[in-house]
Amino acid sequence: MSEPHRDTNAVGRVLGTEHTSTREFRVVLDEDEYLQLDDLVVVRTEVPKQGEVRTYGVVTEAEAIYEGATFESDTHRIAAEGILPGAKVRSARVAVTRLDPEVWVSPDPGEVVERATGAERERALYVDEMGRPLPVGLGRDGEPLHVDLDFFDGRKGGHMSISGISGVATKTSFALFFLRLLSARPDVVGEAAANLRVLVFNVKGEDLLWLDRPNRYFDEAAAEAWRRLDVEPAPFPSAAFWAPPRAHAGDVVIPDTGGRQEGVAAFTWTPREFIDEGLLRFLFTDSNDARNQIPFIEERVRSQLRRFAVDVAGEPGAVVLRDPSEGHRPGGTVVPNPGERVVRDLRALVDAIVEFVDPEEGEPEPRWTGRTQVGTVSAFIRRLHAATHRLGHLVRAGESRRIDRTAAQVTVVGIQSLHYLGQRFVVGALLAETFGEKERSGQRLPLSVVVLDELNKYAPRDGTSPLKEMLIDIAQRGRSLGVLLVGAQQTASRVAPEVMENAAIRVSGRLDAAEAERAEYGWMLPSTRARARLLKPGTMVLSQPAIPVPLVVDFPFPPWATRREEVDDSDVDPFEGL
Repeated sequence: MSEPHRDTNAVGRVLGTEHTSTREFRVVLDEDEYLQLDDLVVVRTEVPKQGEVRTYGVVTEAEAIYEGATFESDTHRIAAEGILPGAKVRSARVAVTRLDPEVWVSPDPGEVVERATGAERERALYVDEMGRPLPVGLGRDGEPLHVDLDFFDGRKGGHMSISGISGVATKTSFALFFLRLLSARPDVVGEAAANLRVLVFNVKGEDLLWLDRPNRYFDEAAAEAWRRLDVEPAPFPSAAFWAPPRAHAGDVVIPDTGGRQEGVAAFTWTPREFIDEGLLRFLFTDSNDARNQIPFIEERVRSQLRRFAVDVAGEPGAVVLRDPSEGHRPGGTVVPNPGERVVRDLRALVDAIVEFVDPEEGEPEPRWTGRTQVGTVSAFIRRLHAATHRLGHLVRAGESRRIDRTAAQVTVVGIQSLHYLGQRFVVGALLAETFGEKERSGQRLPLSVVVLDELNKYAPRDGTSPLKEMLIDIAQRGRSLGVLLVGAQQTASRVAPEVMENAAIRVSGRLDAAEAERAEYGWMLPSTRARARLLKPGTMVLSQPAIPVPLVVDFPFPPWATRREEVDDSDVDPFEGL
């Protein structure tokens, strides 16, 4: 056999005392070299009738042992006393990532193992085969790691799932970092970068209401990490912020936020918009509602509202409910009759619905629901009244204050102050609007990216609801329509499997030890699962179809503020002069 290729990148040789395979092998290191976790290596093997085959791999474990030691106490005799012959041997375990050319043979024992750098590193990570490689963090060697954007934006796959322990896994931070890369690298994103629209739900605290403001703790070391990704660090240049109105502010519409008021707009829906867009179904997002006939009643009532609702002259967004047989003109307006109920808010709408579904004494059956068990109708009415109490302030007549998702590239909707029923209502209404627009256009571009934390609350593993069905529909069909979901959750095992299975890119921060052993994390190597229990904030495990093994990536500190005390007040106010 010819002398193996060797250069200054050589670190050791393929171990010959264990079988090598096409999945993994071990390296015995030279005395003056080392390999650490996540290092990339290459082995060149001369294969009969084929020629040179290069085996690329990533280090998954580093080990060391004293050869010559039999008992535990022999360690002292070799290391401290020097009375027992022995030699320190360091080795590393390598998971194979690629063979080039694709001849599936194992590397030969004794072959020289080299550190993969430059072009060899890119081949080890399939960067040369990626259609649009987007850097998404730095490897252990400080060099960029990439994802193939074709597997996110719908060309070959779509969606991203991010899991990890709350407060430690930095799930939302990584999602925002990824979105900032999308907006800052039009050279990679391509034609989709021009009109990219991102909808972000702020579900806890007010961390996401400062994305347009610089972070006072951002330093030069963090800036250099961003520059290694070919991105000049800066807050989000185009962001709009929305919040629900305060519940008990009367006729004054003030956004319900604590730390920030300036630059935040309040959103509501009018009764007319509520009826036309079928938002009644999102008042019944509890999975328990599907166990009875409540969905049947809700669907009938939703249909009847569209038939009976007539606009009120001189009152934008207000309606009255009139029987179509009375001859009113569709699309026209009417002047309310004396004593006629005018629907100006959700409470009035619920009271009007109750009149049609709860029969008066002596009536043979309700006019809108037909013959339905009284208990089911009562449960339907109870849920309506509960919804009125918890989110009634989101529906009011007057000037339209619906969220304008085209006003900025990133639209942040703060729902953290709402009851969980109100949160699900807002998420459902905006997802339905986003998905409906794309269905009507039938065009994949422009892309619409939705970032939703606590995904297990909206698409739980068990039960059914209109919101869960919509998220499953987005997961299954969204990529073909350009609607992409970036979902985050503490435990992937509690999210609907249909949603998780359609995420082409999977990311995980630190995991609970029991959660890491669940089948939902089968994409991890055993060594990676063990590491996932110890990951620090800012370090993630990433899996993508372009690479057969997961990679560990570090992402840099954000240049935007994540809370009020981080805002750099020395910077010019972005709203000054507006």
